[in-house]
Amino acid sequence: MISVDDAKNIILKSTNKLKSENVDLIDSLDRISYEDISTSINLPRWDNSSMDGYALIISDDSNKNSSQKLQVIGEVYPGDDLIPKIKENTAIKIMTGAPIPRGANCVIPKEDINLIKSNNNSPNYISFDKKLNIGDNIRIKGSDFNIGEKIILKGNKIRSFDIAKLAANGINKIKVYKNPVVSIISTGNELIAPGDKLKPFNIYDSNALSIASLVKSAGGIPKIIGIAKDEIRSIEATLRESIDSDVIVCTAGVSVGDKDYIKEVVKEHGKINFWSVNIQPGKPFLYGSIQGRGKNIPFYGLPGNPVSTIVLMIKFVLPSLLNMQGWINYKPNVTSAILSDQIENHSRRNMFARVKIERIEGELIATPYQNNSSHILSSFDNSNALANVPENCKILKKGAQVEVEIFDSTNLI
Repeated sequence: MISVDDAKNIILKSTNKLKSENVDLIDSLDRISYEDISTSINLPRWDNSSMDGYALIISDDSNKNSSQKLQVIGEVYPGDDLIPKIKENTAIKIMTGAPIPRGANCVIPKEDINLIKSNNNSPNYISFDKKLNIGDNIRIKGSDFNIGEKIILKGNKIRSFDIAKLAANGINKIKVYKNPVVSIISTGNELIAPGDKLKPFNIYDSNALSIASLVKSAGGIPKIIGIAKDEIRSIEATLRESIDSDVIVCTAGVSVGDKDYIKEVVKEHGKINFWSVNIQPGKPFLYGSIQGRGKNIPFYGLPGNPVSTIVLMIKFVLPSLLNMQGWINYKPNVTSAILSDQIENHSRRNMFARVKIERIEGELIATPYQNNSSHILSSFDNSNALANVPENCKILKKGAQVEVEIFDSTNLI
């Protein structure tokens, strides 16, 4: 039996990064960049106005006057091809984003001037008594990004804001790591698929769909193979359907029961890296690989109890899926909280107890779910984190600081 940390390290060291693919920018959200991406243009591309107003020339002498009156000699809008040239003691009407007229060094907002309209075809004037500074309300060329500057780093997750940066640089496709295809196999003579007619002593297979949803949350592509009987040939048949995938996750059949054949099948068709981890829940956890089409496919054998399945997915499988996608700065949401009640660890293994994390009077409080049995799915109804109870720790007392991994921060402020 190996430790939780050793199991994590073995898994992460043995899983390889996936290859790349080009995707449309709109489809790149939450994908992982395969390469550094640099700008090919300056942003802004030219000096432009940050306000609707009037472009003008100011100097130390002109700013000494308490009130000024300038003739309006033209106007400029975003998209105009011809950029006018300004003269001393004149102003040019300008809109937000429009290029700064040649020679202008300041923009005064529209709301800070008085417009003096002339009759007939005579020019208009503006007057103002506001002290101005050179560069006021001018966005300088390249002040956001300069040509050649890196705007996306390899291994970073693409966010909505990153898509805006890339689009502003004229980029419509990027190279990202491929999403891992994950084959999901359930085993057990008693299992039937949700929606099938329930017969005496049948149970619905909840694990396949919970695994599939967790795989999606980590950017994977779930492929539910189906339910294998507790027979070697049936298990082997499902493996043959899985050899085109990047990962295989199988539930049940990994313990020491008379019909637990997973270890035997993995030994025959691949390799076992470890079996049995010092964890509660999920001790009979198997990790290895299956040979298929010239590659070794990572294989996760999870216990059949639904809570064990979810905990092992959170602690081991999901981090490895993110690692395969090249996410270099991924870190689980781990923090510390104060226990509102004690947690008893009867197994003496490294226990991950379901708890509810709340912020009360500025402190994070962890309230344990009282029944931490590995088959109680309802324990997740009021839980949003896993509390880490160290191995050989019999009890964590009320008021103790405990390390928690938050898996659902939806209602946590």
